[in-house]
Amino acid sequence: MKALIISDRQEITDFVTPLLKKSGYDIIHYRWIIKALDNIEEIQPDVIVLSAGEYPRHWKTLAGFIESGIGGNSVRLFLSDIKDLSKEDSKKACDLGVEDFSDVFAEKKSIDVEVVLNEEYGAFVFAKGKYFPDEDYAQVALSDSVKDGSFIKYITIFNGEKTSSFSATAEKCKNGFEDFDFRLRIEQYYEKEI
Repeated sequence: MKALIISDRQEITDFVTPLLKKSGYDIIHYRWIIKALDNIEEIQPDVIVLSAGEYPRHWKTLAGFIESGIGGNSVRLFLSDIKDLSKEDSKKACDLGVEDFSDVFAEKKSIDVEVVLNEEYGAFVFAKGKYFPDEDYAQVALSDSVKDGSFIKYITIFNGEKTSSFSATAEKCKNGFEDFDFRLRIEQYYEKEI
């Protein structure tokens, strides 16, 4: 298995390299994204990691290359610094199947929850999900119940003991997370107990 790291920042390569080596990847490192793009067809990496901060526009081009199959089949693209992306770029990353490197290798505290969405016309949608209190979002299985980018005014999550209620924007992710296909980006809490 091959991992391609694209970064000129020592702190990123120092953080990413040992984690990938521990997972059994051979590391190929490029400091310049254009050079990496030129050689991606030859490299055929299984995983690519680059910094969203260093390459704020080029990561989208790279994601497009990967989606087209030029770099190989089933290539996973990870961004470091993904939390610094704008809301629009964050959605674009989600749509392109780009993953957050820290999500994969960090132990994230999550809570299993039951989710109730109150739709505009009064209907309720019930789902299972996970709530990530440190990152302040929920991941939910909604299938076709909600449209991508929808603003949902009333959502309640229940962990078996306590509830929290909030409004959120539902973002459909291509890559998903376990069995959950939507990320609920919390906008405003009405009640927060969990």
